[in-house]
Amino acid sequence: MKKLFTLLLLVVATTGFAQNFLKGTVKDIMTTENMDLVTVSTKDLQHNTITNSEGAFQLSYPDGTQTIVFNYLGYGTLEVDLNNLPEGNIFYLEPKSLELEEVVVLNTPINEFVSELIKNSYNHLNAPFLLSTYYREFVKINDTYTKFSDGLIDYNVDKSRKKIESDVVVKQSRAFKLDTPESEAADMTSPLDLRKAISRDCNFGALGSIFDKKEFKKYSFIIKSQQDADGNDVQTIYYEPLAEVEEPLYAGSLSYDPNKKLILAMDLYMAPSHKKYSKLRNFIIVKARLDDIAYKCFFKATDNSYMLSYSCVYGDIYIKNKKRFDDHVIFKSDLIVTNFTNDLSSFNKKEKYRERGLYEAGTNYTEEFWKKNNSILLTSQEEEIIKSLQDAK
Repeated sequence: MKKLFTLLLLVVATTGFAQNFLKGTVKDIMTTENMDLVTVSTKDLQHNTITNSEGAFQLSYPDGTQTIVFNYLGYGTLEVDLNNLPEGNIFYLEPKSLELEEVVVLNTPINEFVSELIKNSYNHLNAPFLLSTYYREFVKINDTYTKFSDGLIDYNVDKSRKKIESDVVVKQSRAFKLDTPESEAADMTSPLDLRKAISRDCNFGALGSIFDKKEFKKYSFIIKSQQDADGNDVQTIYYEPLAEVEEPLYAGSLSYDPNKKLILAMDLYMAPSHKKYSKLRNFIIVKARLDDIAYKCFFKATDNSYMLSYSCVYGDIYIKNKKRFDDHVIFKSDLIVTNFTNDLSSFNKKEKYRERGLYEAGTNYTEEFWKKNNSILLTSQEEEIIKSLQDAK
């Protein structure tokens, strides 16, 4: 009888946390083009995913969920009743009807203004918290993909007065590498450190490259305010390097809520006009040059929470060594926050991950997590890349 009672408890517990899946595609209602990087979530924001470059997504949500929400900056929020889904599960977002678009003039220097934005946004990160994420990374040497890894990673995030820090546990992972004896380049990986991905985003460190009290003088800025028919404001700072500054500088934008003073999105990339100023530098055993870099980061804000949603980093580094290398190492990583909680009890610090890259975690999974868990759906091209790495073994 005791065993039967225990079995019944397990059945009830499993049923109580049953997961459901919604697959679909998001399009622009005006152009009918697929939309990538659209956030798809339950209404309480506890379960989240993002559309891939083909506009496709798969959202996992618990029993009892009634509404799914679609968000993309510059578009109206779409709420969908799960009992009344559109034909073919194709969801259309509508660009906001702009009643007003005007240039904003600040009363304070722009570097001081952004510093206050960063400070306020940082203060609204309600740490400590546990972020469940899906992380993936592609590495390409010249024209050939050489490595791929992805996994489910938990970040135990804590906050001091000045900075965010986190410990990492890799829950499940898989890793593939081009295995050719004559290609030493296949062993090269990206310089990114997955252990610092959350602290990089939540400390807003990338903005220092633009808005530092010395760096901001190398840029021109314009701030535009947009207001939809409902009176909601979003302001965006657009920046680009001054033509006379001969350095490898950046261009991009910073969007924020002017009422709550919260950062909503960051977009930074190496300005095409200034790539030519990037120089080859000497390191211990190689010479290297940064030829390209791009960074995107989204945050989501509600009345009760402010949280990282998604970030992406792309880079192209030229590496040269007389005897071994003369290659471009091209890398791209994606991190999506699929769930968050203030309950840290499930995080086991004894399993703390100590490697920089996810590839070193190897292939270790109990389920096809990349098809579940609100991972970013692979595009057909990405599936072909991964298959080519598997077949090359």
